[in-house]
Amino acid sequence: MSHHGRVLRSNTPLTTQRVVSLPLAPKASNPRSDTIQTVGLESKLPGTTATELELLREKQKKLAGTASSTLKRLTGKPHISNALEATLIFAQYEAGTAVCIDRAGWVLTCAHCFGDTEEEYKESSKRKWLLFYTGLAVQVECRAWDPKRDLALLKIITVESSQEAIPSFPYVTLAMESPSSKMSIICIGQPGRDDLESTSDRRTKYKLVEISEGTFCGMVEGADFQDNSEIGTLMHDAWTYWGHSGAPLLRESDGTLIGLHSSWDDETAMRHGVPHIAIKEFLEQEAIIPVRYKIEDS
Repeated sequence: MSHHGRVLRSNTPLTTQRVVSLPLAPKASNPRSDTIQTVGLESKLPGTTATELELLREKQKKLAGTASSTLKRLTGKPHISNALEATLIFAQYEAGTAVCIDRAGWVLTCAHCFGDTEEEYKESSKRKWLLFYTGLAVQVECRAWDPKRDLALLKIITVESSQEAIPSFPYVTLAMESPSSKMSIICIGQPGRDDLESTSDRRTKYKLVEISEGTFCGMVEGADFQDNSEIGTLMHDAWTYWGHSGAPLLRESDGTLIGLHSSWDDETAMRHGVPHIAIKEFLEQEAIIPVRYKIEDS
């Protein structure tokens, strides 16, 4: 899940890559009919090994201990506070970030968080545990995986809770227009634990959830905005680290989603992401949740 480099996916020819949707999750006419299960607090979470559960509990404890101070930093910024509440981090060691885009629990992340190639994706588990910034644990299932756009659509299927009632999840909406040059943005993501800039085996001191500010730096000239397989076609300069893949890129003024961070160019140090134009086309193609916003072409 590292994003330190220009070529980030694989050497698989793009012509062999296609959108993969799970047979058990057909395009639903009533997407809110998906049943979400609950498991009790501190229970053995389904689909986790002892090592994975230990790491999840470690992250969960840290998040719960810093939740109030993290939110306090955003006092007076309700749109960004909402985006923080809608952001999730992967509980696994490899890190990764995601964002909820519908109150029923539909979540977006980068495809490479589930596998760089179709073979890797098919061999990997389609279910993973994610954590909200409060430490709330949810299990998601990957319902659609698009390596060309570098997007994956996930559905929350299990919530760890002492309550039987399923909550309505916080979510962000897609921006209604293309971002303007040098527009102020916010990135919310999970930096990885390993210090990749150290010559020794050393851990970073970053928080599990980091909020960074930056600007939208335009789109890659001449690129197909639907093809983010080698590097994201959106450019930005908000701080990121490995593990930020899938982190929401948000318009600072209203907290709407303009893209997902995906990569960086080690030749220019420019950060890159999947643009909202690709997100819109992806969601319309899957037709699982309604795309309610008309997005102007760049």
